Amino acid sequence: MSASYWDSSQRHKWQYSRESLARARHKLWLLECQLYPQGTNITMENSGKDSQPVTKNIPITHRDLHYDRDYNLRIYCYFLIMKLGRRLNVRQYALATAHVYLSRFCLKASIREVNLYLLVTTCIYLACKVEECPQHIRTLVNEARSLWPEFVPPDPTKVTEFEFYLIEELQSYMIVHYPYRSMEQIANSLQKEPYNLVLSQDDMQNSWSLINDSYITDVHLLYAPHVIAMACLFITVCLRTNNSHASQSNQTIFNRFMADSQVDLQEVMDTIQDFVTLYDHWDKYNEPWIKFLLHNLYLRPHAATNTITAASLNPINTSNSALGSNGSALTSGT
Repeated sequence: MSASYWDSSQRHKWQYSRESLARARHKLWLLECQLYPQGTNITMENSGKDSQPVTKNIPITHRDLHYDRDYNLRIYCYFLIMKLGRRLNVRQYALATAHVYLSRFCLKASIREVNLYLLVTTCIYLACKVEECPQHIRTLVNEARSLWPEFVPPDPTKVTEFEFYLIEELQSYMIVHYPYRSMEQIANSLQKEPYNLVLSQDDMQNSWSLINDSYITDVHLLYAPHVIAMACLFITVCLRTNNSHASQSNQTIFNRFMADSQVDLQEVMDTIQDFVTLYDHWDKYNEPWIKFLLHNLYLRPHAATNTITAASLNPINTSNSALGSNGSALTSGT
């Protein structure tokens, strides 16, 4: 265990450059192409005159069900962890750890070869133990089954078996450092001379929400926690800036602080760009479609009754957009 990020396994074992991350994912993608060359067959309702279901093949080269390319899948995984975590009143730090575990695991294994719902349950179970807020396994499994009864088996030993598999893929490096503490440290530093910039409670809450959303992206595999925290605070200060002199002054002060801090500005800007990409995809989030794909994937013997209308093929179906019309950060600190 390391109390310092700079000496931690997160930095030395689980931090990638964008190039090395792309190579790792390409290796997994090639493996998926070998294991599942036939792709995925799905059955949809036919809106034509005949009511016979239509079978459609999704090639393995399509982005669907590839964690690195399918933002529908990423956002859905995020919601799964948050939904189960809130049912169990799990601390946000433990949920953040679970998000990181899932991201790391999906670098090593395909969603097609594991039960995603069991993976989410196991990530939370292991994260709670590591973060010293353990959950009784029967309580965890019962809550998971209340949410996803067709996917989570009633036998708690299935979670413990998956736990060993998860630990193996994580190479037993399970300590995770978060941007939350860095955000608080940066906010405290901004209050001191010569900056004298006091962030409001709303500013801190918005930054916390942005950090929560950042776990959908790759930034926790790429950058140090303080870089992510700096990017979230920068976005918060920018969003509250208007034409008033005071707001423009706050932006100038924060920009000067970033320059004085010697943080890698390119990494901060790349993190901000990842947020822009995330929220662009979030506007197109189609939960019924990803739920249907996973249902078809895991319950294939019952595929004849597993149908969806052709309208749901369109990923722009956003009647229940996760962010709402303004694309604001969804979650808040707990």
